[in-house]
Amino acid sequence: MPSLLRPTLATTVLVASALVVSGCAAPAASTPAASAEGAYPVSVTDCGDEVQIAKRPERVLTVGTAAVELLDAAGASSAITARSAEFGAALPATLAAPPSDDLILDPADPTTEAIVGATPDLVFGYGLFTADPAQVKAAGIPVLTVQGECGHDASTASEKVDLDTITDDVRRLGTVFGTETTADAAADALDARVAAATRSSSGESAAWVYYFSSEDPISAYGGAGIPEAVLSGAGLTNVYADQSDAYLTVSAESLLAAQPSWLVLTYGLYGESAQQAREKLLAEPGISDLDAVKAGRIIVVGADTSSPSPAAVTGLEQIAAGTNG
Repeated sequence: MPSLLRPTLATTVLVASALVVSGCAAPAASTPAASAEGAYPVSVTDCGDEVQIAKRPERVLTVGTAAVELLDAAGASSAITARSAEFGAALPATLAAPPSDDLILDPADPTTEAIVGATPDLVFGYGLFTADPAQVKAAGIPVLTVQGECGHDASTASEKVDLDTITDDVRRLGTVFGTETTADAAADALDARVAAATRSSSGESAAWVYYFSSEDPISAYGGAGIPEAVLSGAGLTNVYADQSDAYLTVSAESLLAAQPSWLVLTYGLYGESAQQAREKLLAEPGISDLDAVKAGRIIVVGADTSSPSPAAVTGLEQIAAGTNG
């Protein structure tokens, strides 16, 4: 799923399920409760809280495309029985075992009733906005968050993350699903790709922009979130890095004031093609006055490359290659 800023959801305080136990803040990496692969129960950290998984999840409802991609990398996509909140964005063609589109429960954010009705034994995604997380947990359904999205639901402050967050999440899912061997191998391969694509600072700047829908104004990624980490890894300075939020509504005027050396443009967040995204951007009043536009320094990347998933590594490779000619 595409990531974007949404309003805070006020939740009702309910008795939490015995399956979910909150603890003190801890790093995002998983903490297995047992050493043997596939042994349960296991305890993992989730945005600073401890979550106990009593048995291997067999019915997972995903929220957003990043959740699907991470589960696939961890060798656990076969457990997906319902999908939601992908908003028409396509899954990467590189998935090892893509789930069927027939599993899409709701293309938008699922409600509490829809989640409970799907009878999952785990919800995994970028956060719950239409649904009440407390009610979902009280129904006995553990909820795990894509670790690069901690704070996305505005219940906590957005956190600065790096590309290690993605591979740590893959390893964490290996613990949850008892697929450590597959997950660790995938994470090691991603780490190697990141190391190969990472560039030292070029002294050039960039703005990474997108449209969440055909009606929405131009937006950009700020100083928190994976896009910031990707730009930095590609040797570029994000012109909106001083903004603590991950997702920003911007304007042609602010872009003109910043004059980034490069524009990175996302396409596909609502099903639009790369050409349609480019045409929409170039139709913005004032955009043609940007030096980057005049010089043709626009790199167009798929929607999934801005999410905290393995596709972000592909985005790093594409941006690093594009800016190095």
